[in-house]
Amino acid sequence: MKKAVLVICAVLLLVPGFMAFGGGQQEGADSGVMRVAISLPPANNAWQAKMLDEILAVTATDLEEFSFIVKSAVDDADQLNMLQTFKSDNYDMIICLPGNGTLMTPICEEIYESGTKLMIIDRAIASDKYTVFYAGDNYACGSNAARYLGDRLGGKGDIAILRSYVGIPIDLLRYNGFVDVLKKEYPGINIVVEGDGEFNQEAGLKAMSNILPAYEKIDAVYCQDDEAAVGALTAIENAGRDDVQFVTGFGGSRTAYKMMTEKNPLYGASMSYFPVIGADAVVLAKEILRGASFEKDNIAPTFVVDQDNVAEYLNHAY
Repeated sequence: MKKAVLVICAVLLLVPGFMAFGGGQQEGADSGVMRVAISLPPANNAWQAKMLDEILAVTATDLEEFSFIVKSAVDDADQLNMLQTFKSDNYDMIICLPGNGTLMTPICEEIYESGTKLMIIDRAIASDKYTVFYAGDNYACGSNAARYLGDRLGGKGDIAILRSYVGIPIDLLRYNGFVDVLKKEYPGINIVVEGDGEFNQEAGLKAMSNILPAYEKIDAVYCQDDEAAVGALTAIENAGRDDVQFVTGFGGSRTAYKMMTEKNPLYGASMSYFPVIGADAVVLAKEILRGASFEKDNIAPTFVVDQDNVAEYLNHAY
């Protein structure tokens, strides 16, 4: 059912003008309404789908002041083309959540240098050429995961890491926050293998299924995404492995929170910040366009959610 809903959303977003609020682009330009274009990566996981819902809700307000167009890309190439089109269309602001921050850096720099206000959401680009940045603290989440894992293992053990599209800025933040703390505070914990869990269950399942036969003992797994962590757990259970004590995730998915609510012993904790940051970022964008002062870099709070406190955060899960 979830896949069907996502497909419907994707089809609707491809209909010309479907997401053009405030009477569409031309009317906005003629009436003095401020025009904002929002470029998102594919809504192909639960976090992105929930963020899209949050953004659509907030862009449907204040239509007397703002005209929004919201588009989810099919892939990186599509998002690149989308941003190039937006750049040439004289928007008052372009908001981008880059699927791959490294690949989107040059076009984002071009947008900024053209004089158009540029907001980057959630995933950093490899540049400081932007007007404003709004994101969860991915480095701190990685640090929190290292302390949770290190304390629970008593400072000793062999672990695996499932990264998220290795080398893109958000992956590096989540990875560096983790390994920096591990090296400094838990030298007895060894990273024996790394894989790429991307941001979905299928990739997590595949990566962990490839890792397990090659390593007789893995004490815990640090996953940089909740859905990848769920996939990794499936692989662990399928392999009948009892050496893995727990996995940690990242993000706040309903599936992960359900496992913690049900006291699944293998799902340790989720380093969470929530898709509502997309709506919060759009609210900030409106204030900026109205002339309010603002900070260039804005970091939303993060939380370590485990079996003891998961009930407090269930309404934020995606």
